[in-house]
Amino acid sequence: MVLGVSTSWAAGQITHGRDLVEACKALQVDGLELDYRLPPPVFRQVVTALRGSELKVFSLHNFCPVPDSVPWDRVCAEPFLLSHTDREERLRAVQWTVKTMEHANDLEAPFVVLHCGRVAMDAELSTLMALWETGGAQGSEYQALLERKQAERRARRKPFLDALLWSLDRLAQEAQRLHIVLGLENRAHYHEMPNTEEYQILFHELEGAPLAYWHDTGHGHLMETFGWGNPTEILNAWQHQLAGIHVHDAEGKTDHLPPGFGRIQLESVVRLACRVGCPLIVELKAGTKTEDLRAGVDHVRKFMETVAEPVENPHETTSHSCFHT
Repeated sequence: MVLGVSTSWAAGQITHGRDLVEACKALQVDGLELDYRLPPPVFRQVVTALRGSELKVFSLHNFCPVPDSVPWDRVCAEPFLLSHTDREERLRAVQWTVKTMEHANDLEAPFVVLHCGRVAMDAELSTLMALWETGGAQGSEYQALLERKQAERRARRKPFLDALLWSLDRLAQEAQRLHIVLGLENRAHYHEMPNTEEYQILFHELEGAPLAYWHDTGHGHLMETFGWGNPTEILNAWQHQLAGIHVHDAEGKTDHLPPGFGRIQLESVVRLACRVGCPLIVELKAGTKTEDLRAGVDHVRKFMETVAEPVENPHETTSHSCFHT
């Protein structure tokens, strides 16, 4: 089991790749995930600084580096959507993802982490959040609106799921050529893809393709907190295809906090990573203080030390929520 850190925390703070690599080396981690907020000049500096370094690159988060056509004020994890119903827009997403995969191949990074798009709809997240704030996830008004929006999502889903399958089918062919595994990350909001059923469809339709499940602890917390998904169910269902885990803490509707700064129970997730042998990547919000980052990394490292021995039952699943104390 290995421990890594995403460069996400340094976005906007560290502007030279050499300094970024040195800051990561000081954390005494095994390797890195290169985040989608790396501008091309900084990305090239990171690549240069990594030469001769003992740090490995475990993964790149799509799209990395920032695509040339995306202005800095529009940088996000999905400037292009793999689920877009417009063929030209979807093709652009595929082309830029292939560029990320080629960079991963050059860096001998085995994984590229993907966000898989969403069902285009008015998600009414601000209204749902306001109702959640006043009545919680079990409040009658919240439940009524959520049920209505989830029904709308189901009714609208097909063309977006078909578009995503189209994209992943093409990406899988490139992934085989480049010896890359594509990690499909669980998402934080109900209108995003894939949900539990959609993972099953994707893995069935693209059986044998170099696709895997990538778990995010904070996104799981949000799914559970807002009542629009069961992260433990997804994790148990696809643990045999688990490629990696983004580790961060969460409190209420805020995620990407340093581990130990929120309410997520990490021991069972760390134990699972130990059993399947996948990397744990600490992924924190941009602007996190270096001392808080170090505390979070150390928090995960302590769990890794305590669960280093395999559990007695190698087929054990997580039967309780691993997202709240």
